[in-house]
Amino acid sequence: MKERLTVVQIVGYKKTGKTTLVCKLAERFAGLGLRVGTAKHDGHDFDPDVPGTDSWKHRRAGAAVTAIVSARRTAWFEEHPSELDDVLARMAGRVDLVLVEGWKREKYPKLALAHSAEQLSLLNELDGVIAAASWDAATRETLAREGRLPTFDFGETERIAAFFLEHMKL
Repeated sequence: MKERLTVVQIVGYKKTGKTTLVCKLAERFAGLGLRVGTAKHDGHDFDPDVPGTDSWKHRRAGAAVTAIVSARRTAWFEEHPSELDDVLARMAGRVDLVLVEGWKREKYPKLALAHSAEQLSLLNELDGVIAAASWDAATRETLAREGRLPTFDFGETERIAAFFLEHMKL
């Protein structure tokens, strides 16, 4: 296991395919033998546990922290927000790579997703964007003409994964 945790952010506007791409990349990297962690920022107040389960009942009863442990896994539910760096610190030493969905303003290398040319403004608003991907051919052509970032078709998971393997020295 590496001492330094490698972090890659997948960012974009709502409904640009962030979750889909994170899942495909996680599957690809895990298939190569890397231990992959994922972290997702959710802008809404989500409910992480199924109503009626024991851990849900514990949380509803007022537990600030609830852990559920089986012979194969452990899940933690904490009733407080977390900074990305805190989440990553908890993963350090356990995984080789963390794929982060969202947290646009954080400092880690980013792949930006854009459905259309109008969404390309995101590239100028963020620090650390090292590549871009789009479903839309015209958007990819615009990016290619600018020539400032490696650009991928959204469906080119293998090429995107290879880019990160090379760029991040994985």
